[in-house]
Parts: sequence; structure tokens; C-alpha cells
Amino acid sequence: MKAALVLCCLALFVALHAADYVCNPNSDNKPDCTNATNQGVKIRNFFDPTRYWWCNSSNVAVGVPCELQLANGTVQPRGFDVKVGDCVEWDQWQWSPCCP
Repeated sequence: MKAALVLCCLALFVALHAADYVCNPNSDNKPDCTNATNQGVKIRNFFDPTRYWWCNSSNVAVGVPCELQLANGTVQPRGFDVKVGDCVEWDQWQWSPCCP
């Protein structure tokens, strides 16, 4: 009986832990910046392909635009490609599912 109770508690713990890490395509994918794995990593913004998330030094997620400053002072928007992990020109950008 004790073994069944322990197994039930373990299953509940695993289910609750897994629920925190499930990909939600209906969210903007804003990261939890208190999690060390999100520090120093460009994270895809599900709602805007011209931006990515970045955890700043204050542990706050900020939306960073993918822009290229041109010599004439204008700004050229680019897209964030999750496969490359960085901003790319639109002719190189490829859509990929939010939750593979």
C-alpha cells in the first residue's frame, strides 16, 4: 500500500513538473528569466517573427527587434529564424512550427 502511495505521489510530481515545460503555441513564448538556461540565449517570440526575447541583467525578458541599421540611417527589418538562432534576411528566413 505504501508503494502505491509513493508511486502516486511520484506520478503527480512528474506531471506537475512536465506541465511547466510544455510548449504553448498560443503564448508569446516569453521566457522565465530567473531560469539560468534562458540567460544569454535568443528566444523566439511566437507572436512576432521580427523580434526575439532576451533576458537582460535584471532578469527581465525584453523584446529585441531584428533590425539592420543601413548606412543611410534607415532601418531594415529582418526575421528571427529559430533554426539559425539569430536574425536573418527575409529571403533566408523560413517559417517553422512554434512547437515541434
